[in-house]
Amino acid sequence: MQLEVVNHSEKIAVELKNIIDSGELGRSHVYVRLLSYLGECAKNNQIPGEIDIAIEVFGKKNDFDTNQDSLVRVYVHNLRQKLQKYYQNDSRQKKPRLSIPKGQYRLEILAPKTIANTKSINDFKGVGVGFFAACVVFLIAASIVFKWKDETLSIYQQAAESEIWTSILGNETPLLVVVGDYYIFGELDEFGGVRRLLREFDINSSDDLDDLFVGEPDLQENYLDLDLTYLPQGAAFALKDLLRVVYTSDKPVRVVTMSDLRIADIKSHDILYVGYISALGTLMDFVFASSELSVGESFDELINERTGQYYTSGAGIPGKSNYQDYGLVSTFPGPDGNHFLIVAGTRDSGVMHTAEAITTMTDIAVLENGLDLEQQVDNVAFEALYEVTGFDRMNLDARLIYSSLLQYREIWGGDLVAR
Repeated sequence: MQLEVVNHSEKIAVELKNIIDSGELGRSHVYVRLLSYLGECAKNNQIPGEIDIAIEVFGKKNDFDTNQDSLVRVYVHNLRQKLQKYYQNDSRQKKPRLSIPKGQYRLEILAPKTIANTKSINDFKGVGVGFFAACVVFLIAASIVFKWKDETLSIYQQAAESEIWTSILGNETPLLVVVGDYYIFGELDEFGGVRRLLREFDINSSDDLDDLFVGEPDLQENYLDLDLTYLPQGAAFALKDLLRVVYTSDKPVRVVTMSDLRIADIKSHDILYVGYISALGTLMDFVFASSELSVGESFDELINERTGQYYTSGAGIPGKSNYQDYGLVSTFPGPDGNHFLIVAGTRDSGVMHTAEAITTMTDIAVLENGLDLEQQVDNVAFEALYEVTGFDRMNLDARLIYSSLLQYREIWGGDLVAR
């Protein structure tokens, strides 16, 4: 698509408001301040320098050394990515677009000369992880191939018609496949360089990091948003089984990572989560709100609050190639007539087996026979736990060790909208 530059301050102001109101910048006030400042400079025909942004947006002093501290460069890079993502998700084609030219600190507004009517592979961006994006493209292609094999497809159609899957596939609500990724940020040394990469369980997105800065502004001197995430291997392999069932349905499907999940999506979409329990992020409280299980401090263990039993993963222990891992499946209605299906594990083996268990009819039958689903006329809600024998990140064998119906009305604290 060719774009021509249009220098209209009024159009820039309109687009600024649209982007901020869209929520694409997240809860962060930093990106809103940065975008607003660049918009004001564009309005006044000014091109700010790196030190100007450091002072006006980040509150730095005149002696701030931009050569030693990449704060401004990283945030401008991240803002450029957020703008690109906003327009990729925007269905309106014939409209001007804000852009930050690479290597510059200014806003320009672009008007499309020609409009493409077909989607490209770029429409699937927003995942943020190169390896994951490649896996998704491969798995989607594989799923399409399966559509042409009637015998194989019928197996997954049977799974799709089970009680586990019909809640999220048997309706027209858009489906959001959420893959649990780990948000990674940088710890800075005294010269402003990245000393090491950090992962904190309570910081799962750039919004969370910005919230930390709001409460403790001095920490901006120590930590830096690198726009970096890590995808556990098991989540990518588990998608292979799950997407085979998903694509027996004609529902609209979108794939995002947990670090890109927006709060509004929790009400407007059916949610299929796949990944580590420790990567549940925003969904963590909902998954365990009415559960008999709770998560231990290490996130590698689950605790049955009724019996007091601990289920601790042995994955990752040095010198142990075989170990016990745990997989969790949980399904429950959402707050606005939508539904959630959670496929999670303490480590890779647990995630991969849980995905196999809810896509294989023999395992589905074992699970459903152990639950009295007839008690739940309007909404299906239950959880189940598998003990998995793992070897070198592979799941060799497993058994269902716990299952229970959920009192799902406790999750949202009020009446739910029935389908």
